[in-house]
Formats: sequence, structure tokens, C-alpha cells
Amino acid sequence: MLGLNGIKLNNKNLIRNKKMESPERLAKLESQVETIKEDVKELKSDLKEVHSRITTSNREIVDKIDDMQTRIEHKMQANAQISQDQHAEIKKEVVQDLEKMNARVSALEQWKWYVIGGAAVLGFLLGHVNEIVKYLK
Repeated sequence: MLGLNGIKLNNKNLIRNKKMESPERLAKLESQVETIKEDVKELKSDLKEVHSRITTSNREIVDKIDDMQTRIEHKMQANAQISQDQHAEIKKEVVQDLEKMNARVSALEQWKWYVIGGAAVLGFLLGHVNEIVKYLK
């Protein structure tokens, strides 16, 4: 069995402790209680300090995260605007290219019909050459 001071107690120590009467023992215990109270005060103070540091660190971390989130959002908005501008420019160029191709295809279609019409006239004239020659004479 261990005593208050960590001294192993046996029957002889118990008898000796019983001989140590109340005033001495009480003074010793009061001294130990005062020491423990001081230690508890110091620990409470240390605990408050640690809590304060944790709270401050947590606040700083949250502020840094908020700042980083704000910067990321600004960059994303800027990149989105750049992307929209690029898409608008590409769309404009594609529309211009399509209009050019449409104009070229229209011109080719007109020439196709001119050639077909000319061939039809030529075919008609060749088919009726004898009659035309009679009218011309």
C-alpha cells in the first residue's frame, strides 16, 4: 500500500503514522493541498493560453481559407469571361466563313444553271438546225 508521499506503507509505517498526531499530519496535508491548488491554478492558466492560441490559429486559418476562396472565385470569373470572349470571337469567325462558303456555293449553283440552260438552248438549236436553216434562207 502506498502513502501520500509515495512511500510504501507497511504495518510499522502505519503505526508510525498513527503516532504522528493530527497537527503535524494536518500541516503536511495542508501544504500538499496548497501545492496542488497552485498547480491547478497554473494548469487552468495554461489551458486558457492553449485555448486562446487554438482559437486564434483557427480564426487565422479560416481567414486564409476565405481569402483563398475569394481569389479562386475571382480567377474563375475572369477565366469564364475570357472563355466567353474567345467563344464569341470563334463563333464570329465561323459565321463569316460560313457566309463566304454560302456565297461561293450560290455562285457555283448559278453557274450550274447557266450551263444547264445554255446546254438546253444549244441542244434545242442543234435538234432544230434544219428548221432554223430554212427560216434563215
